[in-house]
Amino acid sequence: MDLYALPARTGRRDTLHDGSCEFIRGLVTVARQPFAVVRHSSMYLTLFGGLFVGLGLAMAWYGARPLVVLPRLLRTEVRRPDAVTDAGDGEFVAVLGTARASAETLRSPFTGTECLGFEFEVTERQPFGIGVPWFHAHLDDGIATAPFSLDDPNHPSVPDDPGVLDDAAGGLAVRPSSRRFSLDTVPTVVRVGARETPPDRVRRFVDVREGLDPVAGRIAAIPFLGARRYVERRIDPGEEYLVAGRIERDGRGENGTTGIALSGDLVITERSIRGFVLSRLRRAAFPLLVAAVFVVAGLWGIVG
Repeated sequence: MDLYALPARTGRRDTLHDGSCEFIRGLVTVARQPFAVVRHSSMYLTLFGGLFVGLGLAMAWYGARPLVVLPRLLRTEVRRPDAVTDAGDGEFVAVLGTARASAETLRSPFTGTECLGFEFEVTERQPFGIGVPWFHAHLDDGIATAPFSLDDPNHPSVPDDPGVLDDAAGGLAVRPSSRRFSLDTVPTVVRVGARETPPDRVRRFVDVREGLDPVAGRIAAIPFLGARRYVERRIDPGEEYLVAGRIERDGRGENGTTGIALSGDLVITERSIRGFVLSRLRRAAFPLLVAAVFVVAGLWGIVG
């Protein structure tokens, strides 16, 4: 047989070689897939971890913001209204006295009570409320205030002109901010079921309040949902309050007034300083705890 007539084997060897390379490349590709999955999982964990940390920090800010004033309060001695005449402009003081109207009075939104200031809040029981499911979700809130004065509880003053403070009796002008102040008094709560007719004053409030609508039919149709709470806190004339804030010397010392006032973002409470501090700490405990859980879970996702 002619050796040169035998079929060449070179082509078969090339085919086997190419097949082996393809097989090896396939094994390498399969081996790399778990590492790709791990890399993508790590990226998602980092992303969600950062989101949890951000939410936790936001909740921590929300929970800790009311606590900012507490260190100043704990360092402050409570004074009578006539004992702050020597306080410097901008000095932080805490004054205990009896509230008295110095000009006009207000009517609270839900009970129509005559008062010197109020804050209100409206909540509704919804399936996915802010915070814990099935709890009351926030719908609306607001404040209103009028200037008033603090009298010494032991020497009350009742001048003929309600706009004039009797300096001898120790009256001190109080002008809370019209946009924000901290009112810590016993709340009055009007509860209205989803299928109940609200009191006339509450109904009128809902009708005229922009952005506040009656209970939605889809919510009221679900048992135990749609119930609302209309909460108001008031500054009532003739009651004793602790007012903390900064002194403002405005030069309005005509007609026997002191020429100084408490103004701005005030703290107004019926409690002692210690009671107010404990109340604020209790209210901040839950959001701070939830914030800590979110931050820890987020850091675990980023680091782990």
